[in-house]
Parts: sequence; structure tokens; C-alpha cells
Amino acid sequence: MKPIYSRHARDRMVQRRITEFEVENTLAEPSISYRDPDGKPTFIGYPDGRRIKVVVAPHTNPPFIITVAD
Repeated sequence: MKPIYSRHARDRMVQRRITEFEVENTLAEPSISYRDPDGKPTFIGYPDGRRIKVVVAPHTNPPFIITVAD
């Protein structure tokens, strides 16, 4: 199921040159996953060797991507 991206996440993806493939790969095969202090699921992956961090809104299906970082 394809995630839904917030405007903020899309803006950060453009700014940081992060692709949908990298985000979706990180969600599908995270190296690390945890909840941040506010309880938001956070995933870190290394698609193509690049570190990608994805923060998702809790309890959303499909996942609602809040922000993306490298």
C-alpha cells in the first residue's frame, strides 16, 4: 500500500533529493524502527547505501508520512 505524504514531507524530499523509492524501501525494510518521544513511529533505512529517516503519523493505514530526512 502506497503511503500518503504530507506537504512538509514532500518539501523535504525535494530539498534533500530523497525519492519515493527510498522512502518506501525504508518503510518496507527498516534497519531500525522505534517510537520518538511523542510516540510517532520512526524508521531508518539504508536504500542504496544512503541513510534515510522516515517519521510516520501513529495509527495510520496507509502510512501518513510526516517528514523525511537523510
